[in-house]
Amino acid sequence: MTLFSLRVRAIPSILLALCGTGAAQSQEPPADLRKTIDDARREAQQLEVRLAALPSRCTLGNAAGAAGHWLATSNAAPVPGQPYAFVFTFKEPVQSGAFRIALNPKALQKLEQVESRDAHGTWSVAWTGAQNGAPAGCEFVKLAQTFPSGGHDITALRVTVRPDKEKIVVADAAVLKAD
Repeated sequence: MTLFSLRVRAIPSILLALCGTGAAQSQEPPADLRKTIDDARREAQQLEVRLAALPSRCTLGNAAGAAGHWLATSNAAPVPGQPYAFVFTFKEPVQSGAFRIALNPKALQKLEQVESRDAHGTWSVAWTGAQNGAPAGCEFVKLAQTFPSGGHDITALRVTVRPDKEKIVVADAAVLKAD
């Protein structure tokens, strides 16, 4: 699962890459970096468990009940120079007609847009607007929407939220794989 949290500013995949770089140089990473990596892993594991247990009422959007295989992204990274934009990428293009992302209620409220990148590197708006808010009792929500342009090859999703002082969590980006 890929995760991005603005308050913590920790992406396990990036932190793990940093740790791997240190190991490749035959140096033990500093204790504070190891702690940050361990904390990010633990947070990602706990979030994965909570997202798996979300009730169906916590899934919003026109593809909320879509049947099929949701294929998760393999990597997450902030967009350089845009601290409130995150790119979730796939190892290879995936034919899809819908996306899904998990957000905490504050991120849902501040969600500005979701874009998809096609196999040619072109970004298209996949969703824009504002949600009314998370249903009562939903610690996280999954937003599942169809692409306005229909099915096409997707290589990445870019999620942009408006700035906020509270913790914003965007995680578990996936697309509904076409048969």
